[in-house]
Amino acid sequence: MSGHRARGRRLLTVVAVAAAGLLTAVPADAGPPVGAAASPAASPAAAPPVHAAAAYAPPKIGHVWTIILENKSYESTFTGLNQNDYLWKTLPSYGLLLRQYYGTGHYSLDNYISLIAGQSPAPDLQDDCPQFKDVQPGFPAPDGQVYARTGCVYPASVKTLFNQLDQVHKSWKVYAQSMGDIPYREEVYNCGIPGDPAGNGVVDPGSADPKDQYVVKHNPAAFFHSVLDNPADCANVVPLDGFGARYHRRAIPGLAKDLQSIRTTPTFSWITPNNCNNAHDATCKGDNLSGDPNNHQGGLYAADLFLKKWIPIIMASPAFQADGMIQIVFDEAFPPYKMYGNSIADYTGNSDPTLNVPTDTAQSVVACCNELPGPNTTQPGHQAFGQDTTPGGGITGAVFISRFITPGSVSDQPYNHYSWLRSMEDLFGVTSGGTDGRGHLGYAGMDGLRPFGPDVYNNAAGRALRPSPSGSSVYPATATPGEAVTPVVRRAAVPVLGH
Repeated sequence: MSGHRARGRRLLTVVAVAAAGLLTAVPADAGPPVGAAASPAASPAAAPPVHAAAAYAPPKIGHVWTIILENKSYESTFTGLNQNDYLWKTLPSYGLLLRQYYGTGHYSLDNYISLIAGQSPAPDLQDDCPQFKDVQPGFPAPDGQVYARTGCVYPASVKTLFNQLDQVHKSWKVYAQSMGDIPYREEVYNCGIPGDPAGNGVVDPGSADPKDQYVVKHNPAAFFHSVLDNPADCANVVPLDGFGARYHRRAIPGLAKDLQSIRTTPTFSWITPNNCNNAHDATCKGDNLSGDPNNHQGGLYAADLFLKKWIPIIMASPAFQADGMIQIVFDEAFPPYKMYGNSIADYTGNSDPTLNVPTDTAQSVVACCNELPGPNTTQPGHQAFGQDTTPGGGITGAVFISRFITPGSVSDQPYNHYSWLRSMEDLFGVTSGGTDGRGHLGYAGMDGLRPFGPDVYNNAAGRALRPSPSGSSVYPATATPGEAVTPVVRRAAVPVLGH
């Protein structure tokens, strides 16, 4: 929130073609890409049941890119209310749309902390860290949580997904767009922090600058001493577009350079667009990648431009074509109304006609997956929008793209940020430590929490398939992990010819 808020011919030939031409050739207002051939409609009975067994093992995905966008409910992003056809229409035809993906709180920072460390919201996190200082008292609490009455930088005892990747010898990087555009504003060679969190810390570290749209609150690596205190880890937190050598310091390669070979591509890449390109502000202060210096439209319009630039580059990379997965995730839900300053939409829904104040914000405040509030707040929703009657960060939706995912599929199984963390820990082979002793940090170790299953990894053979309209197969929600799932198939995805 604001201060106020892709063996000779690889199986993924089609994805390489898409990255080189199809994706970029699709106009912003077009539907699913032309050439997304489909077989005649199949009845639901034609689809074999998929069993989500408790011992389910995810496919051998070797590289993940997670792109984090900001502040949009599902209705804002995936129903046509905003100018974002690339994310809303095009990308789901290449992969999976999760219609029941939830944030874990409000504002932004508490969601980032949940994603990376499984920590529940705390007061200063819910206020986007008004003062960049160490968490106090910082004592251990039940369920792998920490008592955090004030502050937002966690003690070294609190581990993150980044530390777990170090533990299992998997490479990782955080790519933060615009970090270092004003070199003295954030410490480029020290995890992008705004200064020393000791003592009183740094006041108001979260604002964007017209010449530097990086904000530290969207860089989770900056909030854990388990990362900050390790120079080798901080060397993995880099500007998205790289950083030239200066001040007797080495040059830092950016994402495009790293993607040129599998050897230089991290196993896990966290990508944070800047505050203009992450859908954060309806009108932004910086470059929205439109090519027009006078165009400062932000929101999902600018996020679409960012995705149109970077998704084809990632999909064309050797690492993605070998075994990759792209994830587009939002931190939290936020109503699609102009009045909140992060949308061009004016969907008032059930509004007071006199005050023109929307009252239908249910998508933006609900929780899922038996989310707990934790030891520091009464509920993780933080009374968002003045009407937070249920805890949680709301329904955001998410899009995943991989050869291990059937194009055009949809899952209605509920997941949240803790589910995401547990899924990444399982995917990368973290099997020890954590709250449960099996490698799951914080609330990612909750009993009964469901990681991504065969509804997500629904093309386990990894055979390349042509794009298909979103909703071609729908995986319904199930009550228990062992319950059989039979997708409703409307159109079957077609194998690539010659494979």
